[in-house]
Amino acid sequence: MMAARSSALTPQARRKSLRYLMLGDVTIVLDLGHGIRVLTDNRVNATARAERRAADDLPSGSPEKTRALVRMKQAELAARNIAGGYWLAAADPSVVTHALTGDVPHQHVQQAALLSDGATRAIDPFGLCDWRGLLTILAAAGPGELIRQVRAAENTDPAGIRWPRNKIHDDATALLIH
Repeated sequence: MMAARSSALTPQARRKSLRYLMLGDVTIVLDLGHGIRVLTDNRVNATARAERRAADDLPSGSPEKTRALVRMKQAELAARNIAGGYWLAAADPSVVTHALTGDVPHQHVQQAALLSDGATRAIDPFGLCDWRGLLTILAAAGPGELIRQVRAAENTDPAGIRWPRNKIHDDATALLIH
């Protein structure tokens, strides 16, 4: 997740809205009081679909899975930072022009969560909670509890059979803003 300053909005307009800029496998969950809005940059998931399905179908730790993951990663890397692919800032800050951006009126935002794809595993594939439940966990017990629950679910399926996935444990980051 990156933040950017824009000269397109006046300082007064900036104070009235929450602006976001997303790159990579990031999800923003906004509690707007009247409902939840989920924003995801899932362009990386739109690449290497056949390779990902093939890797997901194999048990973790097998030589076949290792080879399938290499093919998947090669296909993903071929789609990185190119038109029709997905965008990561890494060493090239100019990719920010391909970020998903928007704004939400500030007065509507009750709280917001910023999550890596490893933290969103609580929703999909594990089904531990819904988005409102995820916000409740973060508010009541903090990011550590959400990540603990995700790790516990991962540990109940060490071969990725119940919940096929290409990584048994993925990086998990969560931040709640009140």
